[in-house]
Amino acid sequence: MWHSLKIEEVLERLGAGPEGLSEAEARRRLEEYGPNELRERRVNPLLMFLRQFANFLVYILLAATLLSILLGEYVDAALILSIVVLMGFAGFLQEYKAEEAIRALKEMVAPQAKVVRDGRVRVIHARELVPGDVVLLEEGDRVPADIRLLEAEELEVDESPLTGESVPVEKSHLTVLPPQTPIYERSNMVYAGTYVVRGRGRGVVVATGMNTELGKIAASLEEVESERTLLERELDRFGKWIGWLLLALSAVVFVLAVMTGEEVLAAALTAAALAVAAVPEGLPAIATTVLAIGALRMAKANAIVRKLAAIETLGACNVICSDKTGTITRGEMRVRRVFVDGEDIEVGPELKSSGDVLSGSGMDKLVSMCALYSDARVEKVDGRLVIKGSPTETALRELALRAGIGEADEKYPRLRTLPFDRRRKRKSTLHALPDNRVLVLTFGAPELLLERCRWIEVRGDVRPLDPGVREKVIRLIDTYASQGLRTLAAAYRVGDRSLLEADVDEVERDLVLLAVLGISDPPREGVRGAVELAKRAGIRVIMVTGDHEKTARAIAKEVGIDASAAVNGVQLDRMSDEELEDALERVSVFARVTPEHKLRIVRALKRRGYVVAMTGDGVNDAPALKAADVGVAMGIRGTDVAKEVADLVLADDNFVTIVEAVRQGRIIFENVKKPIDYLLTCNFGEVFAVMAAELLNLPLLLTPAQILWINLVTDALPALGLGLEPEEPGIMERPPRGRGEGLISMKRVLAYIGVGALTASLTLYMYLTALPLGVVRARTMAFTLFSVGEIIRALAFRSERLPFFKIGLFSNKFLLLSLAASIALSLAAMYTPLYNLFGLTPLTLSELSLALLYSVIPMIVIEAGKLLLFRSRKA
Repeated sequence: MWHSLKIEEVLERLGAGPEGLSEAEARRRLEEYGPNELRERRVNPLLMFLRQFANFLVYILLAATLLSILLGEYVDAALILSIVVLMGFAGFLQEYKAEEAIRALKEMVAPQAKVVRDGRVRVIHARELVPGDVVLLEEGDRVPADIRLLEAEELEVDESPLTGESVPVEKSHLTVLPPQTPIYERSNMVYAGTYVVRGRGRGVVVATGMNTELGKIAASLEEVESERTLLERELDRFGKWIGWLLLALSAVVFVLAVMTGEEVLAAALTAAALAVAAVPEGLPAIATTVLAIGALRMAKANAIVRKLAAIETLGACNVICSDKTGTITRGEMRVRRVFVDGEDIEVGPELKSSGDVLSGSGMDKLVSMCALYSDARVEKVDGRLVIKGSPTETALRELALRAGIGEADEKYPRLRTLPFDRRRKRKSTLHALPDNRVLVLTFGAPELLLERCRWIEVRGDVRPLDPGVREKVIRLIDTYASQGLRTLAAAYRVGDRSLLEADVDEVERDLVLLAVLGISDPPREGVRGAVELAKRAGIRVIMVTGDHEKTARAIAKEVGIDASAAVNGVQLDRMSDEELEDALERVSVFARVTPEHKLRIVRALKRRGYVVAMTGDGVNDAPALKAADVGVAMGIRGTDVAKEVADLVLADDNFVTIVEAVRQGRIIFENVKKPIDYLLTCNFGEVFAVMAAELLNLPLLLTPAQILWINLVTDALPALGLGLEPEEPGIMERPPRGRGEGLISMKRVLAYIGVGALTASLTLYMYLTALPLGVVRARTMAFTLFSVGEIIRALAFRSERLPFFKIGLFSNKFLLLSLAASIALSLAAMYTPLYNLFGLTPLTLSELSLALLYSVIPMIVIEAGKLLLFRSRKA
């Protein structure tokens, strides 16, 4: 509202004057409004830690721990409990760190401010500011509160942390704007957390603390609840599913055992052992290990993972909402097109310059002019050159660097500078020439600079700028603007030394037009290819930016994002939630958006069932980052707030890295499914075999100790090896799984039942044929078939689409080592003194060979089925 009032009305409503408040009134208002700081939400660390165990799979593991204690398996109980505690501690650390976002926001408020009180200028702590205080602003200041300007002298403010605007915004105290003017067009206001990059100003504080625009973002960040990732929800659903299944199976086994005459206590112990056996105890540790290794791989690709489970969610992502500036683009202005010597030229990454400001082609002269004119400075940061200065002047300095001109030519020292102002919209520098004359270089807005030009240079020939040529230049300027380019004209003149004392109008007349430059923030290398790869992977890329619509559409078109339609912030405000959802199905460019718009876009996409990754770097992006399924912050340009809220931080701020992270997410999801598939088919086989033995009133097929040895020792290493499988061919050519596909499906359950039933049948048959040789020998045969068979069968679970020999037998060396180690452990239980502990007996070579022969049958059946599917797909 303050932007729509005249200065007099603002001061009247605030009960303030241009000379500021009195100290007494300021103290009274500080009591009334409170300190100018953001409210910090206190988090109870103990409750946060306990919340990590609110997971059904954890409940199952805790129950398995208790049962293991009852069975006397104290080592197994300690192992399972250690897994649970470590999982909880890791989750606690991640969540505690994420809650630092509000504290990071708080740090963005300036520590000090210059105010006028009792008619005198004073420096006070920013937290002591109150509405009605008159604040002075200078270049380099961070704005301490939301302020309505009373005076502005060439004032420009960097509002990118708040609005995403890629260039500094000009401010004026004279304008009075309509009430509905969006925040990025409120030229008479400056906001807390933004920076003064040029000029000076004076204004009255209209909002402090949580009432500022920054405070509203902090409040909305508190209101946005962090949702559980897809993997966390899937593991919870999986835990519930297997929990109820275990209760049912254990009850059946207990009843069967009692019905066949077994003692109640023995029957209960058998049912308990079976329940513990059916729980994939190692799965949480394996999933955590898989995610941690994925995080290390992503770190090498410049993606730093803050929340492990979010890596897998990236693999399910089917929409990426990306900011433009600094993510899709380089985040720095560059000269991209030049009209010089009568030609429109696209400027490449490298230029060759063989002349200087007085000789050579028009391009030679232009790059030399840029080196002499630009006040941007070049610094070396972390081994790379960084150009610092205003966006326009950094673009000119970068053009000179591209041509190999690092420093201004000392032959033409600068004698005078006529600074930029908004009336002229240009700047001029005057340089000494060897013949004692003066060279004037002028860069500025083309529409105004053309009026000061009398000549134009084409290939060294200076000719009159007649109406026909002038019209051609104007059309070219319009073309550049339609392509989202900011335009800048370059002109010069040579005169005598009287120009050093002349007024501005005298210096900047009868100029020679040399060139018109088109400047923009160019796309990063590789972004177009990454967008194409995302499309092939079934992922839609939506550009969501605070920049102008024309610029956004031009960049979107350049990188391959559908730019046929766009929606701006004003249009978005008029849309209902249903209209926004419909628009999101056909529009991929959203421009001039606010933080509230970004949050609405994320929520609308999620209501439509999309899995959304949202990128951002500013304070304004924080609520949307937190609401998205995966929040991705920029590591270089990103604010601390965005980094603390995000699940993933891009160390190189590059959109290409996001698509690579999606690839890793898909690999990880596949590598979490493989151990589940493997462990459940193994456990189903054990459960079915023990149940069948009880139903047939046979002696106990496996003892509780034997079952636990198979599950916790021989199965764990192969399962971990499966979690480390390399990327399968064509993983980025498949559509994303979205929210629909879970870790467990009916199709998978039927497969578990089928393979488990086959394994149980083979084991039971071998057990029956070996019983005449004695129960211990028959039990050892069953133990061997289960343990060795499950180890060998791990090879079949390396891919659910391809036979294992099609993906390279030696591509996963860790799996091969784990299989060898597990086989050695299984044999050790029979051929070392351990056999007395487990109630086993050494087998003869023929008995061992028979057990091994039976154990490979399930793997052959699985591989044959995959081979048939593989051939049918190829056909």
